[in-house]
Amino acid sequence: MISGIIKGWEAASRFFSFPGFKRKTIFRSHSLKDPVLAGKVRENLQKSRPVVLLYFDLVKFHEVEQVSGFQAASKILAMFKKSLEREIPEILPGIEILAVENLWGDDFVVLMAMEGRPEHGELQKIAVTSRIGIGERIKQEYLKITGREPDIHVGYAVLSFKAENVESQLYTALREAQGMARGSISLETAMLLSEFREILDQARFEIVYQPIVSLRSGGILGWEALTRGPRESYFRSPEIIFSFAEKAGLLYPLERVCRRLALENLGDLGPDQKLFLNIHPRTISDPHFVRGETMRLIGEMGLKPSSIVFEITERHCIKDFPNFNKTLEHYRSQGYMVAVDDAGSGFSSLQSIAEIRPDFIKIDMSLVRDINLNSIKRVLLETFINFAEKIGCAIIAEGIETGEELTTLANIGAHYGQGYFLGRPVFPKAYLDETVEVKVLRLASSGRNRAWKHAFPVGEIAENAVSVRKDCLVREVKKILEENDLLDGVVVVEEGKPVGLVMRYRLDRYLGMQYGVPLYFDRPITSLMDTSPLVVEEDTPIEIVSQVAMNRNRLKLYDYIIVTRNQLFKGVVSVQTLLDTMTRIRLEMARGANPLTGLPGNIAIEQELSRRARENEDCAVIYLDLDHFKSYNDRYGFESGDRVILFTAALLSSVVKKFGAKNDFIGHIGGDDFIIITVPEKAEILCAKIARYFDRLIRRFYDPEDRAAGGIRGCDRSGGETFFPLISISMAIVECTGHDCLYDQKKFSEKAAQLKRYAKSLPGSVYVKDRRSRVD
Repeated sequence: MISGIIKGWEAASRFFSFPGFKRKTIFRSHSLKDPVLAGKVRENLQKSRPVVLLYFDLVKFHEVEQVSGFQAASKILAMFKKSLEREIPEILPGIEILAVENLWGDDFVVLMAMEGRPEHGELQKIAVTSRIGIGERIKQEYLKITGREPDIHVGYAVLSFKAENVESQLYTALREAQGMARGSISLETAMLLSEFREILDQARFEIVYQPIVSLRSGGILGWEALTRGPRESYFRSPEIIFSFAEKAGLLYPLERVCRRLALENLGDLGPDQKLFLNIHPRTISDPHFVRGETMRLIGEMGLKPSSIVFEITERHCIKDFPNFNKTLEHYRSQGYMVAVDDAGSGFSSLQSIAEIRPDFIKIDMSLVRDINLNSIKRVLLETFINFAEKIGCAIIAEGIETGEELTTLANIGAHYGQGYFLGRPVFPKAYLDETVEVKVLRLASSGRNRAWKHAFPVGEIAENAVSVRKDCLVREVKKILEENDLLDGVVVVEEGKPVGLVMRYRLDRYLGMQYGVPLYFDRPITSLMDTSPLVVEEDTPIEIVSQVAMNRNRLKLYDYIIVTRNQLFKGVVSVQTLLDTMTRIRLEMARGANPLTGLPGNIAIEQELSRRARENEDCAVIYLDLDHFKSYNDRYGFESGDRVILFTAALLSSVVKKFGAKNDFIGHIGGDDFIIITVPEKAEILCAKIARYFDRLIRRFYDPEDRAAGGIRGCDRSGGETFFPLISISMAIVECTGHDCLYDQKKFSEKAAQLKRYAKSLPGSVYVKDRRSRVD
């Protein structure tokens, strides 16, 4: 058992290049596998008797072997082990020795049980006494064999009183003791180690959550989980916590505890909201991580992998990208998303982005701070945004601390924002402050960030394609292509999942080479296929697919785009089909969109109603109209009126995205009239949310005096002066079962008009259904 832990530690040390690890020319397997020994360790821990691990290392012992030979080196090692077995009990009377083992080469471990938990000073004294005592015992013989006195390094660690998971405790204790012996753990670190281990064992960390906000819709994308230590402790700051854990070799167990706490304390997430978890690049290859512990935890919390974003910090260098990406692809295949953190401040940011291909790029606060005053930073951020959109990912600007910074970021098109101005890290997780929410909604409804953007899924234009298995021969694929001149390529699949692509031109190029036919004809198609084709899920918007496709390597620019459904092969899309569809959609948008809000206009609304009628869908149509809008326009002017219209469009989009159904539709009929088409069970929920948010936020569009008065004075239609309340919103819900209601447009319109008139006759923001009952 313990042998497996030691070997696993040695392998991990080679892979991650832990400080102090070196290969030994003499390797001896040890006998710590004995389950009786494991039982003794567990028994002592259960009795609250701490088990101390002493680690001994003969300094520069490899030189002894090189100079004096293998036989002399072996003799010294045997003598050293014998001295430990005989002399440790004499040097440290009253201590029960559980095991003395030669792990490999000149590395030795002593496991011993003590009465009462030893203080740091006592452990240091034990280590120093052992080093001096053993050195004196072997000094003469060592000097006789090598011609010099022995130099011994000693480190120590204490196993906690938790009797479970003894293997993991031994693994951690061995690393701590070796780090101390070889100098990677300083005396100061060793003194704090006991306190840190206690905090870690008891999971006394506080998890706080900071919101990440969409600057294009005003909704919350998700929350980043951040770790804080006990308030009274030296380890309060997250910087100290993680740097200390890395130095002490406890980064893996620390991140496991923090992940668990972050998930357990999260609370509910919306359907499209995310939890961002910070992950050290090395941790992602931690065996506990790989075995699916995170998958188990999110399952217990009722979440999906797509709700989790692994945030890879840029403050640590990634040395082995091929192995790192291999592990990362394992998690991507399960549905997890990836973000690169601190872009612009860490190690090789552009290389990391190119290698990792993240879903989100988090821009470091150093590039965000005072961006409203720095034209260079603005240009740099705009470049990042354009770059991100071309590779199909999104930008998150970190460290937003002022309204001016937020305005600048929104105006240059940043996708998401995070920072103290939007929300501080707190527990439990919080939503936006009212004032901030108003500002974000205003920004989301203006300039580059229109409230509506067409999102046509690529699956709608996917075409059937020929697929072959991995063991299919090249000659068979060549025959398939020869028999179908219209076929440009075939997809290679394994268990229904696409694993490669063979385009006609690629196959012809290889077979047209000298000796190409005899070399490849009878080999599996895997020898010639493209192993990294562009693969997208069927619900991916074609705008994103187009950006990614047109930024591929120019040699693969016109290759098929493979479309999947739940990661299983569905079909392909040619670049020609993609571009034709994009052109058609843009023409339709230009013809049907409202010029002020960018929302679908009357043509698109009629098409959507007709489509639902053809498909016999049950739906609810909500007609929305602003009350007292004309008086507001007269008082504040058309420009202010337009801002209210834009605000309303952004609010509707935000509410529908957060509380509506997947295929809900929002349209702008014209002026202050809007329409929402949703499923019947969502209609009243949406109306209640819209009324609540509208009444709370519309006040910000009035001067303080008018807000205090609750309205404005103006002229009515007959020219007489009257008092007009603040703008409110009236909503009429018409439910349509099947296609009859939508086909009978006259009857449908009459019913909607009657309901809307009735709603407008009621004070305040209200909604009514065709049963003519009012619901506030």
